[in-house]
Amino acid sequence: MPAVVGGRSLQLRLAGAALVAAAAAVVVVVGVVEPIAAAAAAPGAPLAEVAFAAYNPGSRAASGEEGGDFCFISHGCWGGKSPRQQRQREVAALIARLIEDAAGRRDERIRFVVAAGDNFYPRGVRSVHDERFFTTFEGVYGGGSAAVRRVPWLVALGNHDHRGNWSAQVSYTHAARDPAVHARRWSHLTSDAAAAVTGRWYMPHPYYALKVSSDMVVVVLDTVLLHSCNAHPATCWDAGRQKAVVEDWLLRKYAAVPYKVVVGHYPVLSNGPHENFPWLQNWLTPLLARSCASLYIHADNHYLQVSKRGFQYYANSGGGGGAGLHYPLKGKSWVHKASVFQSFETGVMLHCKKGHRLTHRVLSKTGDELFSFASWDSDDGASLVQCLARLTAGDSSGLQKDRGDGLLMWLPVLVLLPLVFLVLVSAKRRYRLRGRRRA
Repeated sequence: MPAVVGGRSLQLRLAGAALVAAAAAVVVVVGVVEPIAAAAAAPGAPLAEVAFAAYNPGSRAASGEEGGDFCFISHGCWGGKSPRQQRQREVAALIARLIEDAAGRRDERIRFVVAAGDNFYPRGVRSVHDERFFTTFEGVYGGGSAAVRRVPWLVALGNHDHRGNWSAQVSYTHAARDPAVHARRWSHLTSDAAAAVTGRWYMPHPYYALKVSSDMVVVVLDTVLLHSCNAHPATCWDAGRQKAVVEDWLLRKYAAVPYKVVVGHYPVLSNGPHENFPWLQNWLTPLLARSCASLYIHADNHYLQVSKRGFQYYANSGGGGGAGLHYPLKGKSWVHKASVFQSFETGVMLHCKKGHRLTHRVLSKTGDELFSFASWDSDDGASLVQCLARLTAGDSSGLQKDRGDGLLMWLPVLVLLPLVFLVLVSAKRRYRLRGRRRA
């Protein structure tokens, strides 16, 4: 009998180990879905972590921004390389002026800047100490006042960034914690290299989500990675998890947040010449509608354009001036009637949250208003309110559809449970056979 008990005990231990392994696998997969929280504000921390600490789980409130009205700037395709930086410097001067002019108006102050990719032409950066972080970013967008250097940048990756060491751009998020290293590397570029590392750069991961107020969240995509995963899933470094993570943020984690701003590099409804990828349209456009996100900011095409579908606006803010201007190619099938404005020039977009309205202005490099529109307003407002009510109640068709993706989180359990079952059945049969022999 002891031999029988011992054998059965061994089988049970194996079954228990399998269950533990399954649980561990689930923890690993589910852990990927958790949003990237800002760390507690610490000396040398990125400015975004300090300014928005109060709104993000896992961090303690800091003496940063409060709720209320504010504005932010968006631009992309901005990372020019010296000496071809004239257009970029003109746009940089506009950004500095907008920040400085609004500093005294609390309800219009610039809380952050969105950079929608192609941060370093033509092939990204080589390392976290690459001097391009100074010659293209810190030294160009320093402005003439401390106010400019205190506004964080929420940065996305573009296709030109992926041609270099994109992980160095992620690492530069924490450069302000050790400015002395950069001071040594950049001493030939400026007399005060240590002070040049401002901590404005924020890209804690190739894709991330950050609440910037109590009622707004910014979700930044890595559309280049998404494209790579769509075309070559076997070589995709994150195993294609970005889609599931982003869907979880928009449809669950931040479902109740009324203002959802999504940022990526690749376009969805632009007039070219760069193509609107069908796979991105088929995934992102329905997701924006299901999650009640009213604004997608992107770049890739080097000009300014606004398109609209339903209550979603698609802002091509590619006028950063880092490279030459683009023009649509005539006769291409992706020229969309959804376009409501376009201007082939450099400039930025200024987005302002005031009360229950989100207004947007397209500005030329000189600051002249070229076009304006409002989301969460008039007819669009009613649609968005209804959308949020369905989403937070959990009965929207989008949520029902999205739950299929959640099966991926339980895949390890589905694989291991049959093995556990077979182990238990084997133990039971062996126990019965031994019992019959003893009888």
